[in-house]
Amino acid sequence: VTRFGAWQNKTQKQRLKIFSERELAACTDQNNQLEAFKLAARFAAKEAFFKAFSAACSMLGIINTPFSLLFVCNHVRVNQNSWGVPELIIDWQAFEKKLGPLPQLDVKLSLSHERDFALAFVIISKNV
Repeated sequence: VTRFGAWQNKTQKQRLKIFSERELAACTDQNNQLEAFKLAARFAAKEAFFKAFSAACSMLGIINTPFSLLFVCNHVRVNQNSWGVPELIIDWQAFEKKLGPLPQLDVKLSLSHERDFALAFVIISKNV
């Protein structure tokens, strides 16, 4: 979380390399510490998705082209549904354009933060 406290000094262009405009708007807060918590949790979610999706692709034998965390950051965003539950909005078309056809995948996200730490947990399963 401390690392994202310094994001107050970053330009909008720098912030948009990792977060969407909607994510930045959702995280904007006069309380710098609260904003840092929100940004850190969203980054943790993107990183957790990157790792879980990489593992899922490997296990399913569908990865032909490497992709980066930055690619994920640009094509995955964190949203809160009407109940306030965090969810990942994934641009599957961008992933299929880069990687080829993908099976239907179900993605679940859990976020948490406490003091100086943000945690995200992503579970990916194949829809049958």
